[in-house]
Amino acid sequence: MKLYYSAGSCSSSCHISLEEAGLKYETVEIDFDNANDPNLATTQKLNKLGTLPVMITDEGKQLDQNLSIHVYIADKAPGKNLLPPQGSFERVEALNWLSFVAADFHKAIGGMFGLAAYQAEPETQAKVRKNMMVRANEVLDYLNTRLQGRSYVLGEQFSVIDSYAFIVASWTKYLDLSLAAYPNIVSYLGRVASRPAVAKVLKDEGLLD
Repeated sequence: MKLYYSAGSCSSSCHISLEEAGLKYETVEIDFDNANDPNLATTQKLNKLGTLPVMITDEGKQLDQNLSIHVYIADKAPGKNLLPPQGSFERVEALNWLSFVAADFHKAIGGMFGLAAYQAEPETQAKVRKNMMVRANEVLDYLNTRLQGRSYVLGEQFSVIDSYAFIVASWTKYLDLSLAAYPNIVSYLGRVASRPAVAKVLKDEGLLD
């Protein structure tokens, strides 16, 4: 299978899940900051929205949404327990959390990256940011509460949810968004980053400080 990704973006979470799954895969990095990157045209051709991730599966099919890619990866490596078994309530609960990360957490945190594109006037940016911070802190508090007494989102078992939540939570350091009020998330980030598969991806993508 082949994953098209951009370093440090949400697509990096799919890279982590692939490495955690121990599956054979290849990656193609897309540099959106380099207008001369020849893979930019490939990305646009594969996905008319021009967004990542894009995965070409072992069956030659295409997936281009984080949630579906994570589920696909988990199901390709059932022995890794990256999601609970199909048909169980635990599976549905896990998908509920994966959906939270994709629909609520990602949007609330990631949306703050685009402030400059929405409004160039600093005072207006500050007002919009203040409003967005309210929602960002709501979802951070929600995740922080979930992690109380847990190593990972589902308990002691790492899952594809953690691949995704880890990347989104790590964006806070680039957004001047303090995690001081969320000690469970702070310890969680360190715990996930120390996993060999995660550390390898971070190194491969040039994301280590």
